Amino acid sequence: MRSLRHVSRETRPPALGPPPVDQHRAARARIAVCVPIRDESEYLTDLLDAFAVQTAAPDSFVLCLLFDGCNDDGEARVAARLPSLKFAVSVRRIERAPQANAGRARRAAMALGQNVLARAPAGEGPPKLLLTTDADSVPAPDWIEANARALADVDVVAGYIERPDAPAHDVHRRIERYWERLRCLQRTVDPLGHDPAPSHPSQGGASLGFRAGVYDALGGFPACASHEDVGLVTAARRAGYRVRHDRDVRVATSSRTDGRASRGLAYTLRQRQVATAPPRVQDPDAAMERYLRCAEVRAAFARLDDDAVAQALATRTRLPTPQLRRLAADCGNAEAFTMHLVPEPENAEELALERAERRVARLEHTYGCPCR
Repeated sequence: MRSLRHVSRETRPPALGPPPVDQHRAARARIAVCVPIRDESEYLTDLLDAFAVQTAAPDSFVLCLLFDGCNDDGEARVAARLPSLKFAVSVRRIERAPQANAGRARRAAMALGQNVLARAPAGEGPPKLLLTTDADSVPAPDWIEANARALADVDVVAGYIERPDAPAHDVHRRIERYWERLRCLQRTVDPLGHDPAPSHPSQGGASLGFRAGVYDALGGFPACASHEDVGLVTAARRAGYRVRHDRDVRVATSSRTDGRASRGLAYTLRQRQVATAPPRVQDPDAAMERYLRCAEVRAAFARLDDDAVAQALATRTRLPTPQLRRLAADCGNAEAFTMHLVPEPENAEELALERAERRVARLEHTYGCPCR
Protein backbone atom coordinates (compact mmCIF):
# COMPACT_ATOMS: atom_id res chain seq x y z
CA MET A 1 0.00 0.00 0.00
CA ARG A 2 1.40 3.36 -1.00
CA SER A 3 1.70 6.12 1.56
CA LEU A 4 -0.24 9.24 0.71
CA ARG A 5 2.06 11.97 -0.49
CA HIS A 6 -0.45 14.71 -1.17
CA VAL A 7 -2.07 14.82 2.28
CA SER A 8 -0.95 17.91 4.14
CA ARG A 9 1.30 16.97 7.03
CA GLU A 10 0.43 19.66 9.53
CA THR A 11 2.66 20.86 12.30
CA ARG A 12 2.99 18.25 15.02
CA PRO A 13 0.44 18.51 17.86
CA PRO A 14 1.57 20.50 20.89
CA ALA A 15 4.08 18.67 23.07
CA LEU A 16 2.34 16.51 25.65
CA GLY A 17 3.65 15.19 28.95
CA PRO A 18 3.64 11.55 30.08
CA PRO A 19 0.11 10.18 30.15
CA PRO A 20 -1.30 9.18 33.56
CA VAL A 21 -2.29 5.71 32.41
CA ASP A 22 -2.37 2.50 34.44
CA GLN A 23 0.47 0.65 32.71
CA HIS A 24 -0.55 -2.72 34.15
CA ARG A 25 -4.07 -2.52 32.74
CA ALA A 26 -2.84 -1.00 29.47
CA ALA A 27 -0.01 -3.49 28.89
CA ARG A 28 -2.05 -5.78 26.64
CA ALA A 29 -4.13 -3.09 24.96
CA ARG A 30 -3.79 -2.89 21.19
CA ILE A 31 -6.74 -0.54 20.66
CA ALA A 32 -6.70 3.16 21.50
CA VAL A 33 -10.00 5.05 21.58
CA CYS A 34 -9.25 8.75 21.09
CA VAL A 35 -11.68 11.49 22.14
CA PRO A 36 -11.09 15.25 21.80
CA ILE A 37 -12.95 17.31 24.43
CA ARG A 38 -13.55 21.05 24.68
CA ASP A 39 -15.84 22.24 27.51
CA GLU A 40 -18.14 19.22 27.25
CA SER A 41 -18.27 18.01 30.86
CA GLU A 42 -22.03 17.41 30.77
CA TYR A 43 -21.52 14.56 28.30
CA LEU A 44 -18.61 12.76 29.98
CA THR A 45 -20.60 10.62 32.42
CA ASP A 46 -22.54 9.03 29.56
CA LEU A 47 -19.32 8.61 27.57
CA LEU A 48 -17.54 6.79 30.40
CA ASP A 49 -20.62 4.68 31.09
CA ALA A 50 -20.69 3.62 27.42
CA PHE A 51 -17.13 2.30 27.61
CA ALA A 52 -17.76 0.64 30.96
CA VAL A 53 -20.30 -1.68 29.29
CA GLN A 54 -18.34 -2.48 26.13
CA THR A 55 -18.36 -6.16 25.18
CA ALA A 56 -14.64 -5.91 24.40
CA ALA A 57 -12.36 -7.08 27.19
CA PRO A 58 -11.47 -4.15 29.50
CA ASP A 59 -7.75 -4.81 29.04
CA SER A 60 -8.01 -4.76 25.24
CA PHE A 61 -8.37 -0.98 24.91
CA VAL A 62 -7.29 2.32 26.42
CA LEU A 63 -9.58 5.35 26.42
CA CYS A 64 -7.49 8.40 25.49
CA LEU A 65 -9.09 11.71 26.50
CA LEU A 66 -7.59 14.91 25.09
CA PHE A 67 -8.78 18.03 26.92
CA ASP A 68 -8.50 20.97 24.54
CA GLY A 69 -7.82 23.76 27.04
CA CYS A 70 -11.13 23.16 28.80
CA ASN A 71 -12.52 25.75 31.23
CA ASP A 72 -15.13 23.49 32.83
CA ASP A 73 -14.94 20.66 35.37
CA GLY A 74 -14.59 17.84 32.84
CA GLU A 75 -11.12 16.76 33.97
CA ALA A 76 -12.26 16.64 37.60
CA ARG A 77 -15.27 14.52 36.66
CA VAL A 78 -13.08 12.02 34.86
CA ALA A 79 -10.55 11.93 37.71
CA ALA A 80 -13.33 11.11 40.16
CA ARG A 81 -14.41 8.13 38.06
CA LEU A 82 -10.96 6.66 37.39
CA PRO A 83 -10.75 4.41 40.49
CA SER A 84 -14.00 2.65 39.59
CA LEU A 85 -13.22 2.00 35.92
CA LYS A 86 -12.02 -1.44 34.81
CA PHE A 87 -10.37 -0.14 31.64
CA ALA A 88 -7.32 2.08 31.36
CA VAL A 89 -7.72 5.81 30.74
CA SER A 90 -5.03 8.16 29.48
CA VAL A 91 -5.69 11.87 30.01
CA ARG A 92 -3.82 14.84 28.59
CA ARG A 93 -4.43 18.53 28.20
CA ILE A 94 -3.25 21.00 25.56
CA GLU A 95 -3.28 24.75 25.73
CA ARG A 96 -6.46 26.44 24.62
CA ALA A 97 -6.23 27.98 21.16
CA PRO A 98 -7.95 31.36 20.61
CA GLN A 99 -10.37 29.70 18.19
CA ALA A 100 -11.65 26.14 18.43
CA ASN A 101 -9.94 23.92 15.88
CA ALA A 102 -11.53 20.49 15.60
CA GLY A 103 -8.75 19.08 13.44
CA ARG A 104 -5.99 20.21 15.80
CA ALA A 105 -7.78 18.66 18.78
CA ARG A 106 -8.56 15.34 17.08
CA ARG A 107 -5.01 15.14 15.73
CA ALA A 108 -3.67 15.64 19.27
CA ALA A 109 -6.09 13.01 20.64
CA MET A 110 -4.86 10.53 18.03
CA ALA A 111 -1.24 11.39 18.90
CA LEU A 112 -2.05 10.43 22.48
CA GLY A 113 -3.42 7.13 21.20
CA GLN A 114 -0.33 6.57 19.07
CA ASN A 115 1.88 7.09 22.13
CA VAL A 116 -0.14 4.56 24.11
CA LEU A 117 0.00 1.96 21.33
CA ALA A 118 3.75 2.47 20.97
CA ARG A 119 4.08 0.97 24.46
CA ALA A 120 2.18 -2.18 23.48
CA PRO A 121 4.40 -5.22 22.87
CA ALA A 122 5.44 -5.88 19.30
CA GLY A 123 5.12 -9.25 17.62
CA GLU A 124 2.21 -11.51 16.94
CA GLY A 125 -1.26 -10.57 18.09
CA PRO A 126 -4.24 -8.53 16.94
CA PRO A 127 -3.38 -5.48 14.82
CA LYS A 128 -3.05 -2.15 16.57
CA LEU A 129 -6.11 0.00 15.99
CA LEU A 130 -6.85 3.70 16.43
CA LEU A 131 -10.52 4.55 16.96
CA THR A 132 -12.07 7.96 17.51
CA THR A 133 -15.41 9.30 18.67
CA ASP A 134 -16.75 12.54 20.14
CA ALA A 135 -17.43 13.55 23.73
CA ASP A 136 -21.15 14.04 23.03
CA SER A 137 -21.48 10.57 21.52
CA VAL A 138 -22.45 7.22 23.05
CA PRO A 139 -21.00 4.19 21.25
CA ALA A 140 -23.08 1.02 21.16
CA PRO A 141 -21.97 -1.70 23.63
CA ASP A 142 -20.30 -3.68 20.83
CA TRP A 143 -18.75 -0.61 19.17
CA ILE A 144 -15.13 -1.57 19.86
CA GLU A 145 -15.64 -5.20 18.83
CA ALA A 146 -17.57 -4.17 15.70
CA ASN A 147 -14.73 -1.84 14.70
CA ALA A 148 -12.19 -4.61 15.27
CA ARG A 149 -14.19 -7.05 13.13
CA ALA A 150 -14.43 -4.56 10.29
CA LEU A 151 -10.76 -3.58 10.49
CA ALA A 152 -9.77 -7.22 10.15
CA ASP A 153 -10.95 -6.90 6.54
CA VAL A 154 -10.45 -3.22 5.64
CA ASP A 155 -8.11 -0.34 6.43
CA VAL A 156 -10.57 2.33 7.58
CA VAL A 157 -14.11 2.02 8.92
CA ALA A 158 -16.69 4.79 9.17
CA GLY A 159 -19.45 3.96 11.63
CA TYR A 160 -23.16 4.67 11.40
CA ILE A 161 -24.10 7.79 13.37
CA GLU A 162 -27.61 8.09 14.83
CA ARG A 163 -29.29 11.03 16.56
CA PRO A 164 -31.90 9.50 18.88
CA ASP A 165 -32.70 12.88 20.43
CA ALA A 166 -33.68 14.41 17.07
CA PRO A 167 -37.28 15.70 17.11
CA ALA A 168 -39.86 13.87 15.02
CA HIS A 169 -40.13 16.80 12.59
CA ASP A 170 -36.35 17.18 12.23
CA VAL A 171 -35.68 18.28 8.65
CA HIS A 172 -32.03 17.32 8.73
CA ARG A 173 -32.85 13.74 9.73
CA ARG A 174 -35.06 13.56 6.66
CA ILE A 175 -32.15 14.83 4.56
CA GLU A 176 -29.82 12.30 6.18
CA ARG A 177 -32.25 9.55 5.28
CA TYR A 178 -32.29 10.81 1.67
CA TRP A 179 -28.48 10.64 1.50
CA GLU A 180 -28.60 7.13 2.93
CA ARG A 181 -30.98 6.08 0.16
CA LEU A 182 -28.67 7.58 -2.45
CA ARG A 183 -25.68 5.71 -1.02
CA CYS A 184 -27.59 2.43 -1.09
CA LEU A 185 -28.46 3.08 -4.74
CA GLN A 186 -24.82 3.83 -5.50
CA ARG A 187 -23.57 0.60 -3.98
CA THR A 188 -26.37 -1.34 -5.72
CA VAL A 189 -25.43 -0.21 -9.25
CA ASP A 190 -21.72 0.24 -8.53
CA PRO A 191 -20.85 -2.57 -6.09
CA LEU A 192 -17.72 -2.33 -3.99
CA GLY A 193 -16.60 -5.59 -2.43
CA HIS A 194 -15.17 -4.08 0.74
CA ASP A 195 -18.08 -1.62 1.18
CA PRO A 196 -21.25 -3.49 0.18
CA ALA A 197 -24.81 -2.18 0.05
CA PRO A 198 -26.57 -0.73 1.88
CA SER A 199 -23.48 1.08 3.19
CA HIS A 200 -24.11 4.65 4.43
CA PRO A 201 -22.74 8.13 3.62
CA SER A 202 -21.39 9.23 7.01
CA GLN A 203 -17.68 9.89 7.47
CA GLY A 204 -17.97 11.82 10.74
CA GLY A 205 -15.45 11.81 13.54
CA ALA A 206 -18.11 10.48 15.92
CA SER A 207 -17.16 7.01 14.66
CA LEU A 208 -13.99 6.39 12.68
CA GLY A 209 -11.51 3.55 12.97
CA PHE A 210 -8.08 3.03 11.40
CA ARG A 211 -5.45 0.38 11.32
CA ALA A 212 -2.68 2.19 13.19
CA GLY A 213 -0.18 1.79 10.36
CA VAL A 214 -2.64 3.20 7.84
CA TYR A 215 -3.31 6.26 10.00
CA ASP A 216 0.45 6.82 10.29
CA ALA A 217 0.91 6.50 6.52
CA LEU A 218 -1.85 9.02 5.85
CA GLY A 219 -0.12 11.60 8.02
CA GLY A 220 -2.98 11.98 10.49
CA PHE A 221 -5.92 14.34 10.70
CA PRO A 222 -5.21 17.77 9.22
CA ALA A 223 -5.30 20.59 11.76
CA CYS A 224 -8.22 22.38 10.12
CA ALA A 225 -11.16 24.08 11.83
CA SER A 226 -13.72 21.58 10.54
CA HIS A 227 -14.23 18.60 8.21
CA GLU A 228 -10.94 17.01 9.24
CA ASP A 229 -12.80 13.71 9.36
CA VAL A 230 -14.21 13.82 5.83
CA GLY A 231 -10.88 15.08 4.51
CA LEU A 232 -8.86 12.18 5.90
CA VAL A 233 -11.35 9.48 4.88
CA THR A 234 -11.50 10.88 1.35
CA ALA A 235 -7.70 10.98 1.24
CA ALA A 236 -7.58 7.34 2.35
CA ARG A 237 -9.88 6.28 -0.48
CA ARG A 238 -7.90 8.29 -3.00
CA ALA A 239 -4.67 6.66 -1.78
CA GLY A 240 -6.06 3.20 -2.45
CA TYR A 241 -6.96 2.18 1.09
CA ARG A 242 -10.11 0.13 1.66
CA VAL A 243 -12.77 2.19 3.45
CA ARG A 244 -15.97 0.58 4.71
CA HIS A 245 -19.07 2.52 5.76
CA ASP A 246 -20.37 -0.04 8.23
CA ARG A 247 -23.91 -0.01 9.64
CA ASP A 248 -22.90 -2.57 12.28
CA VAL A 249 -20.57 0.00 13.88
CA ARG A 250 -23.06 2.27 15.61
CA VAL A 251 -22.86 5.37 17.73
CA ALA A 252 -25.50 7.77 19.04
CA THR A 253 -24.59 11.43 18.96
CA SER A 254 -26.38 14.53 20.19
CA SER A 255 -28.43 17.00 18.18
CA ARG A 256 -26.75 19.94 19.89
CA THR A 257 -26.46 23.18 17.95
CA ASP A 258 -23.29 24.44 19.65
CA GLY A 259 -20.32 22.20 18.91
CA ARG A 260 -16.51 22.17 18.68
CA ALA A 261 -16.19 22.41 14.90
CA SER A 262 -16.92 25.76 13.28
CA ARG A 263 -18.87 24.11 10.45
CA GLY A 264 -19.63 20.65 11.79
CA LEU A 265 -22.92 18.90 12.49
CA ALA A 266 -23.97 21.38 15.20
CA TYR A 267 -23.51 24.27 12.75
CA THR A 268 -25.55 22.45 10.10
CA LEU A 269 -28.39 21.75 12.53
CA ARG A 270 -28.38 25.39 13.64
CA GLN A 271 -28.64 26.54 10.03
CA ARG A 272 -31.56 24.16 9.43
CA GLN A 273 -33.44 25.70 12.34
CA VAL A 274 -33.31 29.23 10.93
CA ALA A 275 -33.76 28.34 7.26
CA THR A 276 -36.98 29.61 5.69
CA ALA A 277 -36.68 28.12 2.19
CA PRO A 278 -37.52 24.44 1.58
CA PRO A 279 -34.36 22.29 1.61
CA ARG A 280 -32.75 21.32 -1.68
CA VAL A 281 -30.66 18.21 -2.25
CA GLN A 282 -28.67 16.57 -5.03
CA ASP A 283 -30.74 15.53 -8.03
CA PRO A 284 -30.96 11.70 -7.80
CA ASP A 285 -31.09 11.25 -11.57
CA ALA A 286 -27.86 13.23 -12.00
CA ALA A 287 -26.34 11.23 -9.15
CA MET A 288 -27.39 7.97 -10.81
CA GLU A 289 -25.71 8.98 -14.07
CA ARG A 290 -22.48 9.49 -12.14
CA TYR A 291 -22.85 6.16 -10.31
CA LEU A 292 -23.22 4.33 -13.62
CA ARG A 293 -20.11 6.07 -14.99
CA CYS A 294 -18.24 4.98 -11.86
CA ALA A 295 -19.37 1.39 -12.41
CA GLU A 296 -18.10 1.51 -15.99
CA VAL A 297 -14.69 2.83 -14.94
CA ARG A 298 -14.43 0.36 -12.07
CA ALA A 299 -15.18 -2.57 -14.38
CA ALA A 300 -12.54 -1.39 -16.86
CA PHE A 301 -9.82 -1.05 -14.21
CA ALA A 302 -9.02 -4.77 -14.08
CA ARG A 303 -9.15 -5.17 -17.87
CA LEU A 304 -7.02 -2.30 -19.14
CA ASP A 305 -4.55 -4.76 -20.64
CA ASP A 306 -7.30 -5.51 -23.17
CA ASP A 307 -6.76 -2.96 -25.95
CA ALA A 308 -10.47 -2.81 -26.81
CA VAL A 309 -11.43 -2.06 -23.20
CA ALA A 310 -8.67 0.52 -22.83
CA GLN A 311 -9.61 2.23 -26.10
CA ALA A 312 -13.29 2.37 -25.14
CA LEU A 313 -12.41 4.01 -21.81
CA ALA A 314 -9.98 6.38 -23.52
CA THR A 315 -12.76 7.50 -25.85
CA ARG A 316 -15.15 7.93 -22.93
CA THR A 317 -12.72 9.91 -20.77
CA ARG A 318 -10.86 11.69 -23.61
CA LEU A 319 -7.54 10.54 -22.16
CA PRO A 320 -4.83 8.68 -24.10
CA THR A 321 -4.66 4.95 -23.46
CA PRO A 322 -1.05 5.09 -22.16
CA GLN A 323 -2.06 7.77 -19.65
CA LEU A 324 -4.98 5.66 -18.42
CA ARG A 325 -2.72 2.66 -17.93
CA ARG A 326 -0.13 4.72 -16.04
CA LEU A 327 -2.86 6.11 -13.79
CA ALA A 328 -4.19 2.62 -13.10
CA ALA A 329 -0.70 1.43 -12.19
CA ASP A 330 -0.30 4.34 -9.76
CA CYS A 331 -3.66 3.75 -8.06
CA GLY A 332 -3.90 1.27 -5.24
CA ASN A 333 -7.22 -0.15 -6.37
CA ALA A 334 -10.26 0.40 -8.57
CA GLU A 335 -11.80 2.82 -6.07
CA ALA A 336 -8.83 5.20 -6.27
CA PHE A 337 -8.82 4.91 -10.08
CA THR A 338 -12.53 5.70 -10.21
CA MET A 339 -12.18 8.72 -7.92
CA HIS A 340 -9.57 10.18 -10.26
CA LEU A 341 -11.65 9.71 -13.41
CA VAL A 342 -15.12 10.46 -12.00
CA PRO A 343 -14.62 13.10 -9.30
CA GLU A 344 -17.37 14.34 -7.02
CA PRO A 345 -19.16 17.32 -8.62
CA GLU A 346 -18.32 20.66 -7.03
CA ASN A 347 -21.74 22.11 -7.81
CA ALA A 348 -24.15 19.21 -8.10
CA GLU A 349 -27.56 19.69 -9.66
CA GLU A 350 -30.20 20.17 -6.97
CA LEU A 351 -33.95 20.09 -6.56
CA ALA A 352 -36.48 20.32 -3.74
CA LEU A 353 -36.24 17.52 -1.18
CA GLU A 354 -39.85 16.40 -1.56
CA ARG A 355 -39.48 16.05 -5.32
CA ALA A 356 -36.13 14.30 -4.94
CA GLU A 357 -37.66 11.77 -2.54
CA ARG A 358 -40.30 10.82 -5.11
CA ARG A 359 -37.70 10.42 -7.85
CA VAL A 360 -35.33 8.38 -5.71
CA ALA A 361 -38.20 6.02 -4.88
CA ARG A 362 -38.63 5.32 -8.59
CA LEU A 363 -34.91 4.66 -8.96
CA GLU A 364 -34.98 2.27 -6.01
CA HIS A 365 -37.76 0.31 -7.69
CA THR A 366 -36.03 0.32 -11.08
CA TYR A 367 -32.69 -0.94 -9.80
CA GLY A 368 -33.99 -3.25 -7.05
CA CYS A 369 -32.32 -1.34 -4.25
CA PRO A 370 -32.45 -3.30 -0.94
CA CYS A 371 -33.21 -0.10 1.01
CA ARG A 372 -36.63 0.44 -0.54
